[in-house]
Amino acid sequence: MFLSVVCCVLAFSNLCQGLEILSLNGKWILSDSTKKYNSIKALVPGGVYSDLMNSEIIGDIHYGLNDRDLKWVPRLNWTYTRTFILSQNLINNENIHLVFDGLDTFSTIYLNGAKIGESKNMFVQYIFPVKNHLQVGNNTLTINFLSPIEVSSRLATEQAKNYTVPPDCPATEYNGECHVNMVRKMQASFAWDWGPSFPSVGIWKDVYIQAFSESVIRYVVSDVSEQDQDNWNLNLDVYLATNMKNIVSGKILVEIALNFVNFAKVIDVNTTANSNQEIVAAINIPVPKFYVNSWWPNGYGESKLYLLKVTYESSDSKDISIQQQKIGFRKVELVQDKLTNGLSFYFKINDVPIFMKGSNEIPVDILPEKGQNQSTIKRLLTAARDANMNMIRVWGGGVYESDYFYSLADELGILIWQDFMFACGMYPATDIFLDNVLLEVKHQVKRLYSHPSIILFSGNNENEGALRQNWYNTLLNFTIFYQDYVKLYVTTIKSEFLKITHDRGLFITSSPTNGNESDAEGYVAQNPASSLYGDIHFYNYILDPFNPNFYPTPRFASEYGYQSLPSIQSWLSVTNNLSDININSAFMNHRQHHPLGNIQLQMLLLYNFKAPSTNSSYFDEAFIYYSQVVQAMATKIETEHYRIYRSNLNAAGEGHTMGALYWQLNDVWVAPSWSGIDYKGRRKMLQYLAGNFFSPVIVVGHIDSKRDLMIYIVSDLLSPIENVTVSIRVFNWTSFQPIDTTFINVTLENGSSSLVKTIQTDNYLSTLGCGLPKVARNNCFFYLSLANYGVAIAPDNFVLPAAVKYINLTSAEVRVTSVNKLSDKGEFRIEITSDKFALFVWIDSPAVTGIFSENGFLIINTKTEVYFKTEEPTTADDLLKTLTITHILNKNYFSV
Repeated sequence: MFLSVVCCVLAFSNLCQGLEILSLNGKWILSDSTKKYNSIKALVPGGVYSDLMNSEIIGDIHYGLNDRDLKWVPRLNWTYTRTFILSQNLINNENIHLVFDGLDTFSTIYLNGAKIGESKNMFVQYIFPVKNHLQVGNNTLTINFLSPIEVSSRLATEQAKNYTVPPDCPATEYNGECHVNMVRKMQASFAWDWGPSFPSVGIWKDVYIQAFSESVIRYVVSDVSEQDQDNWNLNLDVYLATNMKNIVSGKILVEIALNFVNFAKVIDVNTTANSNQEIVAAINIPVPKFYVNSWWPNGYGESKLYLLKVTYESSDSKDISIQQQKIGFRKVELVQDKLTNGLSFYFKINDVPIFMKGSNEIPVDILPEKGQNQSTIKRLLTAARDANMNMIRVWGGGVYESDYFYSLADELGILIWQDFMFACGMYPATDIFLDNVLLEVKHQVKRLYSHPSIILFSGNNENEGALRQNWYNTLLNFTIFYQDYVKLYVTTIKSEFLKITHDRGLFITSSPTNGNESDAEGYVAQNPASSLYGDIHFYNYILDPFNPNFYPTPRFASEYGYQSLPSIQSWLSVTNNLSDININSAFMNHRQHHPLGNIQLQMLLLYNFKAPSTNSSYFDEAFIYYSQVVQAMATKIETEHYRIYRSNLNAAGEGHTMGALYWQLNDVWVAPSWSGIDYKGRRKMLQYLAGNFFSPVIVVGHIDSKRDLMIYIVSDLLSPIENVTVSIRVFNWTSFQPIDTTFINVTLENGSSSLVKTIQTDNYLSTLGCGLPKVARNNCFFYLSLANYGVAIAPDNFVLPAAVKYINLTSAEVRVTSVNKLSDKGEFRIEITSDKFALFVWIDSPAVTGIFSENGFLIINTKTEVYFKTEEPTTADDLLKTLTITHILNKNYFSV
């Protein structure tokens, strides 16, 4: 069985003519309820932490121990106030609405002293009719925000009168706040194992007055179904604002610019509100396939978008409301076919099975208003695209990201796995809570569903597993929590999602989940972590991270990863005390929220490396570097393991793996974490290596438990390539000249993984003169290449038969010898020389922000070229002065 949906999705922008819109963004006044902090200048969109920083009442929240020292901020009640002037012309409109696109979170809104409404969900758009409360001239808008800490505690106390909904509080190491599961707010804002506790309050999105005679477009929700082999059906649901008459009349004009032709359709509207008090116009438009190109994800073709324009004009022509969107035509299927053991779990885009390669995105920023920053979003998503990612999972403990985020994903061809914002906990299922969630679902699905990039919605993060596996001691009351789980994620969220999407949207109840098998077992499977169904989350903190035989073989790996430390330059943005950067410092322990995390970092390093000397003045620098090497290589090896199983099953029926999304793409502060890009925007070694291990074609060598080297070629291409040559070179660590080279000619099959060679590692190396079988692994290594008629078609790869701490590699003299400017666009060529092999060579430019063409690489020649791109003005000489370079056996790391 498979679920199928064909979608046309939209990149959003709104235009209105004949309507009056008054933005209330900009300057506001902020005060706290005690009046200790009074008449503070505030900016909207914004939040209390940003406003207190801008007013220099508090320092940078990210600096030092401010996450601990500023806990008083969310414990106060805060008030935002502003005045604005209205004209008689605006007030003469029959309908005037006050619209808040985002209020965080618990507030009461007053207009000219009259209470007009409340908010209790940061993910809901609140719209209040206010005509009767407005006046010509000056008007005063006041928003009283309650402390989210106090409200969550009060709600937990009320809930406990029936039964406690766990967890009450996060782990002690989080330094966080309690009862976040009681409130509809960014769950991570109360702290997580990678982030601080900054539970902001404020007006975090736009606020405006909207005045009209008849109506205005609220949402356009669209998708596409296949009418036949030659035509699409473009299905639109146009949601119009209600009015005091409860009936909307007029016309809707739909225009779309296709290849070679512009199409238009007009329908008459004379519609009353439905049972949900919504006014909806349903429109169906046949679109010949001849006039459109399909939208494809990154790596598979053009992510073609078309301009769609929907215009509503009222019967009296007083109101003209326009929504312009970019749409993409693509077909999406989530295939869950029956296998000998279990079910498959993979996506097809436009009838093509796609191996999903990517990462998990946590909130763009811990302060939600800063998460709207377009330059930050562009940097993150562009980095994902450049690393050959085709999917990002928007994780369920954060926020539904900005319109710009999803529109940019549409343009870049990055598919989105979208969680609803529930994570790692049980949640209430009272009528009040469920009604609140229902408003959230209605708004967010209508806002997001139409984007071509979004292909799957998931009800929550890890809560199916948390319930079944008794994470929070729910076993004794399992029936109660099971019923609550179904009420929330199935009866409420899933039902409303399918209603809005007309049963065409793709939805899974949780991640990880057994998919259809979980549904068949009542939505909570006996073993939600089964590798025979759905997706898994897997983390290893105790076994050798470079050993591929320890990794599971799932249908889809939607979370996995390792921690590392950000760069020294990033650390120095949050402390001026160099001793804080030591892995064993009190400061580092405070920043490490994952229980035992710093101990695990040190332990995982020792599996494969000799630890740098603690007496070395370079120890802290060395440990940061080593942590990034372990993270990058471990994630690379695990990802390669998943990719080689895309076409294979093991004896237990595990395999046909079709997705690898590592944890995590980004950071929300400078701290130990799983990210590939740190909070300051610096790429770790993981981010660089991801571009190689996510390459469309890879050649991989893994040594199995019998010490056999299994060499695979993996292709995500849509067509086969004939006359491909696999090159297997063996080097002794003492010479740049290979001691043996083997060539294998094969056909690279499209969309497949193939085993091309099996070698008994130790015996083979011994026959090549690397020493006796037990020691040969220490003296030699394998180097793999893949070419078509001499042209490389995959990144080179290497296999270390022994842990680095055992190999007979001596320290090399690695130097940057020259830098040449290639253009006026900030492009430079860097020449690196070395007298020996050098592992995990890391080049950095602390004083000049930019991106290297590769990093964390193996040097196998006396000369190596690397390219550098920066947007900062610099010269070749200045860049040369700032460049630093290191490698795994840097002598400074082991000197006293």
